[in-house]
Amino acid sequence: MVDEQRELQMNVGKAMDVLRKDYPYFLKRAPDYSIYHDAITLSASDGQIQLTKLSSYKKAFGVLRTMLPLLYDADRSVIQSRMVYDSTKTQIRVSFNAMLVPKIGGKTVHVDGISVYSIDLSATRDRDGNKRDGAGKIREHRIEKLLVNGAALQPPYFNAFGLEMVSGRGTGALVGAGAWS
Repeated sequence: MVDEQRELQMNVGKAMDVLRKDYPYFLKRAPDYSIYHDAITLSASDGQIQLTKLSSYKKAFGVLRTMLPLLYDADRSVIQSRMVYDSTKTQIRVSFNAMLVPKIGGKTVHVDGISVYSIDLSATRDRDGNKRDGAGKIREHRIEKLLVNGAALQPPYFNAFGLEMVSGRGTGALVGAGAWS
């Protein structure tokens, strides 16, 4: 039992170290997915976003990491975060703020949010003493608050970042002789 507690503490410490290293470089490189459980769920407090499985989690963040640098300068943009571990709930809470600087003109976008990461508390070893892969890894990522330029983010989410065409609500091009009137 003591060894399992120690192993859980080590996994939580590793998760915190990885998150601390990954947050500032979100726009520049893929995060370290080794801290996440294969059955991770991603959800937003408004219930609009819900994903399950690590493969879907990777794809969702991959799309976000691919789209944002098209419009925003990753070298001039800044992401800061603060982290707290709640041992009673076995959760890591990360409050973050990002200042996304556009590549070409436009206003800087400010994103503020709180992510809550819940740790899998299942035994780190099975009855035979074999190590379990998911024990002590992040099982849930819940986005509790997400503000863009001080306003709560509302669907369609991509519009807030200047990506209207991705959400299917683009303004389109002006066509025809009367388009300029």
